[in-house]
Amino acid sequence: MKKMRKKIFISLTLLTVFAPFSLTNSIEKNLEISLKEKRVEDLDFSGLSLIFYLEITNSSSKPFYISSYDYRLVVNEEEYLSLQRAFEKNIEVDAQQTTLISLPLRITYDHLFKVIKGIKEEDKAICYLTGGLTFLIGRKKEERLPFVFSGEFPVLKKPAIEFLDLEIKDLTIGGADLMFKVKFKNRNSFELLVERLRYSLSLGDKPVGKGQVWDDKNIQKKGEKVFSLPLLINFFEVGKEVYEILHQSNIICQLSGMAEVSTVWGMIKIPFEKRGKIHITKSSSM
Repeated sequence: MKKMRKKIFISLTLLTVFAPFSLTNSIEKNLEISLKEKRVEDLDFSGLSLIFYLEITNSSSKPFYISSYDYRLVVNEEEYLSLQRAFEKNIEVDAQQTTLISLPLRITYDHLFKVIKGIKEEDKAICYLTGGLTFLIGRKKEERLPFVFSGEFPVLKKPAIEFLDLEIKDLTIGGADLMFKVKFKNRNSFELLVERLRYSLSLGDKPVGKGQVWDDKNIQKKGEKVFSLPLLINFFEVGKEVYEILHQSNIICQLSGMAEVSTVWGMIKIPFEKRGKIHITKSSSM
């Protein structure tokens, strides 16, 4: 009798120990999580959205239901954020089917630069997403299936601006025809295709006009490009003192505006502003 009790106790112990393992094995055998693609969207100077699209393949003859998920995003070996959240409605993963879900992550540069030291000067951030999807097993049981995926995203930088010269193409008592030449330096590791550039110019502390150019100029990664910005000035509108300013050899000016740029990450708007001294030249025809 004692031997029989001992055998029963051992059998129950083994069943208790290996039941969770068998359950986990069942999940891992029937369900597979794979990465379909990663996307960077909504890129601007406040941050970006990094979206992981996951495929859950169910090879069993019965459906499973995802009830919640959790993840940690690690950037340059430092934890940037962690999240645990339940779905409002369980997501069904049909039998013998593949279901696509997305995990969108919002990354703000202000927070990123505070949390991850030194990354502000990097061209891009290397990251990995580690977490899990929790599935309902039966009525009350749940089982978590882990995943780990790597990724990267750009650290967007504003272009550096260098003033070249301000050419006076024509100057009369009533107005002036100017050409402002400026060099834009792309500090990013990807190309910038400038489709439109809107700008305003002040000479001294005097606003003198606005304009825009449609150049479709491609600035290579880590490259630079010169833009010629035309401006017609009416002295009766901006003030006669601008006429006197243009007779100087060097003046303080301020250039500001917005560049609409196409990138590998989509369209972005780049605000710019620079104040400094510029040399005035005259056209050879004057």
